[in-house]
Amino acid sequence: MISCFYGETKRRSKKNSISSSEGVFTCPEDNLPLDYAKIYPDPDAEVAIMGSVVYCIHYKEGCKWSDELRKLQGHLNMCKFDAIPCTNHCGAMIPRLVMEDHLLYTCPKRRTRCEYCSRDFTGETLENHVGSCQLEPIYCENKCGSKIQRRHQANHRQHECTKRLVPCRYCQKEFVYDTLQIHTAKCPRLPVSCPNRCDVLKIAKEDLEVHLSDHCTALTLPCTFKDMGCKFKGTRSALDQHLEDATKPHLLLVCGVVSRQQHHINSLRTALQGLTLNTSGTLLWKITDYSRRLAEAREGYELCSTPFYTSQYGYKLMATLFLNGNGAGEGTHLSIYIKILPGEYDALLQWPFSHTVTFILYDQTSTVEQACNIVESFVPDPTWKNFQRPSKEPDALGFGFPRFVSHDVLKKRHYVKDDVMYIKVKVDGNKTIAV
Repeated sequence: MISCFYGETKRRSKKNSISSSEGVFTCPEDNLPLDYAKIYPDPDAEVAIMGSVVYCIHYKEGCKWSDELRKLQGHLNMCKFDAIPCTNHCGAMIPRLVMEDHLLYTCPKRRTRCEYCSRDFTGETLENHVGSCQLEPIYCENKCGSKIQRRHQANHRQHECTKRLVPCRYCQKEFVYDTLQIHTAKCPRLPVSCPNRCDVLKIAKEDLEVHLSDHCTALTLPCTFKDMGCKFKGTRSALDQHLEDATKPHLLLVCGVVSRQQHHINSLRTALQGLTLNTSGTLLWKITDYSRRLAEAREGYELCSTPFYTSQYGYKLMATLFLNGNGAGEGTHLSIYIKILPGEYDALLQWPFSHTVTFILYDQTSTVEQACNIVESFVPDPTWKNFQRPSKEPDALGFGFPRFVSHDVLKKRHYVKDDVMYIKVKVDGNKTIAV
């Protein structure tokens, strides 16, 4: 058996074998077509060759045919895998197996009908028609989910689509149609009626508060002096008339409130003083801005400490200081005194005042052990009137030391440091004189 001339062979042919394609034999040297009758001058060789077994040239496409070579052409005339010209004369070579599908679906010369508008088209014109048919249903471009015929798309987007943009009729801002109703209920320009049913028919919601507070003629308003005690209530116009007519009563109400407030302030001030009051019997007095205060003292100014008590229910005292001296110490010394002030518990105390009073001027040296404080004490003289129970107005002078410390001594040590001086006044109730 010799080698096959078509498709895949049982044995490979020699390099110089005559080849055939689709029944046409060509020369292996120049590939020119050969006359079949001249190929086999030897009848016996022809019989042997044509009797060889071959496969169909379309066996790779799936054809299972295999037989003698002489029968190949007859098989190809009916092989369903062999390509033949389109019967619609579109010019394409189509295998018989898919010819029917080609004629129905892909042949440009086929006749078909649009499923939407029912018009007849050839395959070529149908491809141009598809995608432009006005009766074809397509999804809305706004993605609202609706399928509308192409011819109605413009009208749908403008008038029917739930995703179209529409302006609010009150504020003119644009919203998606299906959210417009939610916005309208909250729109600041939504017209609403005045709750007082005044002569203004409609008011924008955002303007209602201003209308009620400033313009509504039907709103019942309290008198502006209501916190003072005025009970009047009426419309805006009635209120204006009331304010004009009730000036004197309003003034009396205000005066009463001021009087009560002042009394309350005084009570609070007294309570505050009671909370911060010094009842230890000892006063530590810090005098700042010494240089400035000394200059003022040359003009006769007296420094007064905050009042303090000898105990919670004891005597009320106050220290006074003349930085430039007073009396015998004027111009040369620092003078210091103690005054007895009218106290809350004077009626229960023993008179005359008999407690020992001590004044201490601190030396502010950095070494405490080397400090040299100035200390002076006195025991009250029971015969002196300044130690009797004080009247409502305290005496101009107290009792103390007009020459407590000289200006020269003040300069020698650190009694004044960083323009600050410290003085302690201590009242000792255990050191008294017999009355």
